[in-house]
Amino acid sequence: MDQDPDYSDISVTYRFAIIGGGLTATSLLCQLVDELQRRSNDGARIGSLLAVEIIEKHHEVGPGLPHNPVYVLPFHITNMCAKDMTVRISRPDDFQRWVSGNKDSLSHLFCRSEFDHYRLARGDAQCVHYPRELMGEYLKSQFDDAVARGKKLGISVKVRNQCEVVDLRARGSQLYLTAVEQRGTKKDIGPFHGALLATGHWSESRKRENYFSSPWPAEHLRTAIAPGAAVGVIGSSLSAIETALTLTADGRFHRLASGKLIYEKSDAPRSLTLFSRRGLVPHVRGRIGSRLNRYFTCTRLRDLIVDHQGQVTLKEIFDLLDRELSEAYGGVIDWQQVTAPGGAPEHLLRRSIDKALKGDGAEGELVWQTVLVQIFPLVRELYLALSENERQRFDREYNTLFFMHAATQPAINGEKLLALMEAGVVEVTRLGKDYRFVCNESSHQFEFHYKTPNGQRRCATFTYCVDARGQPRSIGTDSSKLTRNLIRRGLVQIDHGNGEQGISTAGGSIQIDPHTHRIVLPHSAEGKKSELDLFAVGAMTRDQIIDASMAHGLARSTETIARFLIQKLSDANQPD
Repeated sequence: MDQDPDYSDISVTYRFAIIGGGLTATSLLCQLVDELQRRSNDGARIGSLLAVEIIEKHHEVGPGLPHNPVYVLPFHITNMCAKDMTVRISRPDDFQRWVSGNKDSLSHLFCRSEFDHYRLARGDAQCVHYPRELMGEYLKSQFDDAVARGKKLGISVKVRNQCEVVDLRARGSQLYLTAVEQRGTKKDIGPFHGALLATGHWSESRKRENYFSSPWPAEHLRTAIAPGAAVGVIGSSLSAIETALTLTADGRFHRLASGKLIYEKSDAPRSLTLFSRRGLVPHVRGRIGSRLNRYFTCTRLRDLIVDHQGQVTLKEIFDLLDRELSEAYGGVIDWQQVTAPGGAPEHLLRRSIDKALKGDGAEGELVWQTVLVQIFPLVRELYLALSENERQRFDREYNTLFFMHAATQPAINGEKLLALMEAGVVEVTRLGKDYRFVCNESSHQFEFHYKTPNGQRRCATFTYCVDARGQPRSIGTDSSKLTRNLIRRGLVQIDHGNGEQGISTAGGSIQIDPHTHRIVLPHSAEGKKSELDLFAVGAMTRDQIIDASMAHGLARSTETIARFLIQKLSDANQPD
């Protein structure tokens, strides 16, 4: 690790720390440098006033948890289309452009058969899902390039890897960090004029034998759970599907001449039951068509937001959606079938795959996805514009349904999951609302108590259990020393999603100004609003930022902070 810079000798106006070196840090650095380069000489003058320090606890900077080979396996692919993944909000297809421009070099890195998902994949050729590791390579390359370009602009850039920030303190308007290096030695770093919390995903700390609070690292999960074991999985969304792929990787998928994908079991296959309240899995991504919305448009929804000033109702949104879909499909929409589809999970998944591959529109597109994708750029504003009661209602009744339709699964993963279900190694079970999950201390078994749809009481027991519900909603479940210290010091407040604020760890996300991503601090003793250049982006803000963990959502958020930094330096560079 490099020696610490002597801050007293650095002739910069503004020092900024980025805590976490994953996609969020990469996106901020890229967009900051891009904009300064566009400003030519003025950009270089501003850049020379800035020092940026990135602190990452892992060895590699760039990939973060979802795209790091330390956590994922070769068959884990991105859930979003490559053309929709980026670190630059102005270029949504940046990842796809990078892949297309580096095919030769990438073919040497990704030539193993596990990466050959095209051999199995079917679906929309315009929507490619690459291995997560490949996205990690893109992030590393973009980070390294941004660092090099930033230094040429005069920015003082320092990267600390294998170094974890465990505390943050404010002294006046300045911030000081305490970090622990790989050797275990603590070090105070600072002062900084501003900082970004970009620590990414976390999992709950539950130390119980054979219980896994996260499916990552995937290789650890596969090693720790014995072949032939029965496994209870909490959740049936994207993380749960990836858990199933991890724990069945000792078998083999094979496509028949008819086009059907089948799964050949190993000698001692694990069996998995995926439990969720609704017993549903995400819809499968289909082809997006050229049809333009007439009623459910960004223009109309923006007017709704402006007219209602934070008091938008779900009915007003659903009325426009219903009108759009009714016209698109030429008939009345059965919303009961949408919200509570009947039939076995296996049947519903088979139907979802069939519709995704064949489409239900004239162009072979999936019409409802074509309708929804057009308003995705406004989803964040719509969520924030809901009245408090309506937002609570959305979280309670529609959050799962929204992500089932918005965070779809690739067709190949849908086909794999169906093959696993047909082979009898994966089952999806509906828990309903009246259920209990307990660990029986005497038998050391994990028990799921629930009622079947016809009212029969059931108890399913497992030796192993994996929590695969994805990112926990509550920042209070983050056991990291940094988060605990931020809460203890009162540097963060928790937004419980119901208007209640405080430093309770019972639930919610870090409270931010959603327009600037500045952390909202408690009022001072004099009743004045406290303010620091302290920002948060990512999973820790998801109660306010509905797309907080999506690549394009992160890029949009960090663009806001990049603009702030440039404006701050521009103002400081103005003559008196």
